[in-house]
Amino acid sequence: MDPEALEKAARGSLAEGDVRAVVVDGSAVLRLRDGHLPLMVLDGALGASGMLTLAAGGVLLAFGRSGAAGYALGAGAMLLALFTVLFFALVALTMRPPLEFRPRERAVVWQDVSLPFAEIRPDHLVLRERSLYLQVLLRHPALSRRLAAFSTRERRRAAEFHRLLTEMVSAPDLTPTQRWILGAAAPYGLPHDLPVDRLGTAADRDRAHALLADPWNVDDLDQLLPAVNWLVQDGHRAAFAQDAELAARPDAEREEYARLLREIDVMIAEERMEPPFVERLVELVRVRYGAAGETYARLVPGLLRDEPGADVSPEGAELAVFFGSLFNDRDHAAEELGRLKLLADDPSLRATVGRLLIWDYARALTLYRLGRMADWLTEGYCWDRMLPLAIDVQRRYASWDDLATCYLQGRLLWSGGEDQRRHETAVERLRADPDGPWARVPWDLPLERDWS
Repeated sequence: MDPEALEKAARGSLAEGDVRAVVVDGSAVLRLRDGHLPLMVLDGALGASGMLTLAAGGVLLAFGRSGAAGYALGAGAMLLALFTVLFFALVALTMRPPLEFRPRERAVVWQDVSLPFAEIRPDHLVLRERSLYLQVLLRHPALSRRLAAFSTRERRRAAEFHRLLTEMVSAPDLTPTQRWILGAAAPYGLPHDLPVDRLGTAADRDRAHALLADPWNVDDLDQLLPAVNWLVQDGHRAAFAQDAELAARPDAEREEYARLLREIDVMIAEERMEPPFVERLVELVRVRYGAAGETYARLVPGLLRDEPGADVSPEGAELAVFFGSLFNDRDHAAEELGRLKLLADDPSLRATVGRLLIWDYARALTLYRLGRMADWLTEGYCWDRMLPLAIDVQRRYASWDDLATCYLQGRLLWSGGEDQRRHETAVERLRADPDGPWARVPWDLPLERDWS
């Protein structure tokens, strides 16, 4: 669990000032400084009571009630004295070193005590509610400390902070190969707020279901596995290669394709499927596939009629995917035209379309992770299926930087540039994170099944 996630969970709450994610000796650390909220509340009450009591004594004295005024002034002075003593005690307490959760060392450290994560059970981390606030506590025989305090109106934040902290302590340490696999998936997972230091558990179920619903439209395992298989076997890289070939053709041919694509897109949007729709669609296919256009064009009627076996051949399967996007995705035409312009304007980008497998594989790896988080797949099943994909990725690229470059190019072609900066920022974070998988695991690590 990334310490930044815990700092983010506390942001805007009563605990915000006491929770910090810092880098110590090149490693991310969660630093917790106990704000001593109960004592602060008590000290504030003593100060306020002392001032009110002194004011009451002054009023009594003004009305000639010297005896009662003396008692009130004496009590007020005593309360303010207690306030002062407690105030300086609080100052002294805040001078003590903060407690640190160190994920890389897998230990909690405070002063001379170093408590391994392995010795902390979930019941040692306690979320306790008081009348005015909630506390997250560490209650272990070797170390007992208050970690953070939230107001009673911040129950959800307190529960989220407690959950994330428990996950940090309880998550099993990953093997080198598992870290490598998560590193390969990270360029897609990190922009979607998925952790890079664990596969994921059923505790992430809500987040997983939200991502599976949008953008994947996946509601169950029967939809998940075909989506993974499509990404592995075909994905978008086949369409990228076809678009690159089309973008390299003469301007007149590209313009004819763009005109036909826009015309067909309007006819589909307006549900005008009567003639000359089929004829225009056949012409679009003929232009799209160039020298092989006649072969593809002959398949159009059978695919439109959904004839058995129409999509069995490689050409039929490819054309079926194209039709699926064209008929079901109202943004497809605009996105394809954007891709064609990017490819036509950048010959170097056209030259790399054969190296964009990582765009499909990073998402396939992430879908396996989401399947685990949704509690549809077991952890062992996911690791076993992800390992061959990781080996294939390692074989095709030279380094983490090479993978990152090709991932971003694939993402750019898929999106046309929309929201690209978020993915570029994620890659920058992965390159700079000293505790991230790209820093901790060498690219050329021998990938093998190193887990039990």
